[in-house]
Amino acid sequence: MQLSTRLLVVCAVLAITAMGASAQNVLTNGDFETGDLTGWQVFGESPSSSVTVQSPDNGPSAPGTHNAFLDNQAEAVGLTLKQTTVPGSITEGEVFYSFDLKLDQADVGGVLFVEIFAEESGVGIVGGTGLMGPFWPWNVWETTSSSFIAPAGADFVSIQFTATTGATTGSNCLAHVDNVVIYQDVSPVESSTWGAVKSLYR
Repeated sequence: MQLSTRLLVVCAVLAITAMGASAQNVLTNGDFETGDLTGWQVFGESPSSSVTVQSPDNGPSAPGTHNAFLDNQAEAVGLTLKQTTVPGSITEGEVFYSFDLKLDQADVGGVLFVEIFAEESGVGIVGGTGLMGPFWPWNVWETTSSSFIAPAGADFVSIQFTATTGATTGSNCLAHVDNVVIYQDVSPVESSTWGAVKSLYR
């Protein structure tokens, strides 16, 4: 193999390796395709407020047939769908997130909020997005994507979707959640060492 050809091969291998950076969702069942709420917790349930998984309907950012449906028709209740990841699932640095929302109904003070917390084991909340919303994606799926910086010490995250109602008769908030993703970019480990590169010239 000629020297110029070897150099092209080396450059191509390194370029492919660099593009091989992966990003994995740290959440469990963020697309609800298990058909249930595996991985999620629900707070604020009552005879007039519940969270279920519905099908067939799906947010636009990923394929599938399921979504989580928050049906809050109770007065003055914050019906919350929440997931907390395991310690070590994130580190200090930029944290990316994305989710799909659709609002069926929100009357007399009903609103939909989202919040993501960066947390440190043994400490609690150390950062996050702050309260996002209210969201008003009326009868159509909308995707929200952005990022925030997790401070030093952060090692896991929590995300919560809250369908909140007012202390008034007839207040309600009916909303769909789907394709919830939280991740950090992962730098690839180079599959080719400089020793392997040098061996091309021997």
